[in-house]
Amino acid sequence: MKEIAGLLLDKKELSRCKKVIEESIRDTVKECSCRGVVLGISGGVDSAVVLKLAHGAGVDVHALIMPEEGMTRERDVEDAMRMAQDLGIKYSVIKINPILAALESAFPWSDFPAEKKRLSLGNAKARVRMVLNYLAANLDNRLVLGTGNRTEILLGYATKYGDGGVDMQPIGDLYKTQVLQMAEYVGVPERIIRKVPTAGLWKGQTDEGELGASYREMDMILHFLVDRKTTVSKTAKELSVDEKVVERLSMRIAANVHKIKAPPVTKLFNQA
Repeated sequence: MKEIAGLLLDKKELSRCKKVIEESIRDTVKECSCRGVVLGISGGVDSAVVLKLAHGAGVDVHALIMPEEGMTRERDVEDAMRMAQDLGIKYSVIKINPILAALESAFPWSDFPAEKKRLSLGNAKARVRMVLNYLAANLDNRLVLGTGNRTEILLGYATKYGDGGVDMQPIGDLYKTQVLQMAEYVGVPERIIRKVPTAGLWKGQTDEGELGASYREMDMILHFLVDRKTTVSKTAKELSVDEKVVERLSMRIAANVHKIKAPPVTKLFNQA
């Protein structure tokens, strides 16, 4: 699969994107008369980039590290803590295990298949972290920053009202491969940039394993389908990839539009 020029950002473009994102964070905080921002950091590259950009925006930042003991890797917690410490950012570590235990004990899981339980609990973990983000935001008059990238948003690879439940998505217009470029540009540690992307929702889970393709492959396919508005068959031919892979991603985009749109309101009256 060949490289696509439209996905490669040079230093001038990276500088422009960094400036625009930082200004958008700063302006949004000012417009809502908020004290600052809060965001969850996982020790992964997406949240590390958002943390760097929020810090660069000059706003007050509170980072939440929300591990699940026994599931979240210790090195991820350590990396998240070290990043916050290096930037002089206030952070809190909140283990989500007691909340998950309460959910498991309260819900009649035996009525559902084990696989459904695993997926539902994975989504619940993302929603628990969203609740904690907004608890901190409400208590301290802050905006919640999301850490989703454009690849995830287009493919619906996020939990509705979980990691997708935020006030703004600073890196939501950057594909994953572009986030990695931005990470190098803003000085995210190499140990974080090189990690295998995972949401850490269950043992052995990885983003690329769950989505069925590498981020590099997905980003090039999405660039053709979305940015160039190329058909599925032409995209497959241009990139020399299996048309079934392109079709699957195209169908995923269509099926997950509801995740990025406001809930529909049932109209009862004609309004001018």
